[in-house]
Amino acid sequence: MKKLAILILVALIGFSAEAQTTKTSADSKSTSKQVTLSAPHAKQATTPVIQKVVIQTNGVCSKCEALFKENVPFFKGVKDYTYDPKTSKMTISYDAKKTNPDLLRQQISKLGYNADNVKADPAARAKLPACCQVDKKPGQAAGCCDHGSKSGCSGHNHGQCKESKSPDEKH
Repeated sequence: MKKLAILILVALIGFSAEAQTTKTSADSKSTSKQVTLSAPHAKQATTPVIQKVVIQTNGVCSKCEALFKENVPFFKGVKDYTYDPKTSKMTISYDAKKTNPDLLRQQISKLGYNADNVKADPAARAKLPACCQVDKKPGQAAGCCDHGSKSGCSGHNHGQCKESKSPDEKH
């Protein structure tokens, strides 16, 4: 009987100690949750601030337009863009928390095109097709490389276009 009483006493002490440990760890977890939730540096959901900018480029043909289409949508922060080949203007919708108009102009410059007052990167411009390196004159139709199109050549020397078979060939 004495052994049974000792066994019960040890069991009660064990259960009591376990209950205290569980309660203490539960209290510390709830305290840490409160601290985490009220911490000022905790990440909060941010909503994008969408803005638009219109940038004047010096694109002249469908190849320029295709190059913009392949690159501009993937610039950081760009949500949408449109390009008007007649005016060579690009309208970009962007997240103002991720980029700004100056960065967008610099990225367009790195493609080889002027972007408003930011001049094209000379090395990138030199890598463009010859027809894309021609500056379009005001009022001149775009489409120097649209061979077979009815819009015709934008006025460059026909020998500059790599797709011409002879300098005298008309587009």
